[in-house]
Amino acid sequence: MASPDQKEMFDVLEIQRQHQRQVDRVLKIVLPVTAFLLAVICANMNIGSTLGTLVMLIIAFWMVGIKRQNLWSWLLAVTVYCLIDNVLSFGSFAFPAFSRQCGTMLTFVGILGIGRPYIDRWLMKN
Repeated sequence: MASPDQKEMFDVLEIQRQHQRQVDRVLKIVLPVTAFLLAVICANMNIGSTLGTLVMLIIAFWMVGIKRQNLWSWLLAVTVYCLIDNVLSFGSFAFPAFSRQCGTMLTFVGILGIGRPYIDRWLMKN
């Protein structure tokens, strides 16, 4: 038999899970739209780079924001993608394009990874 304190704790945990599922549902719509807008802004000037950047951002946002995987590993994956995309787009390393693309992608993936726990806590207070 569970004690009243355990029952209360399980109820609070269930409410927290419901709030997290609600945030996940919203993010499943918002994150691909945000990834599309960022891909159009920060991709190198070819269609392959735009599509690759869109796919990379959607995957990184999904893994960091919804699946809550390790932020640092995804920041590293984004940096490696940006290096490869830069070399394939320009034939050699072009620092201005790399800094624009990588800086933008790292900033938004980092904001999402750091901000997700705060979003969950903020929703629990309401």
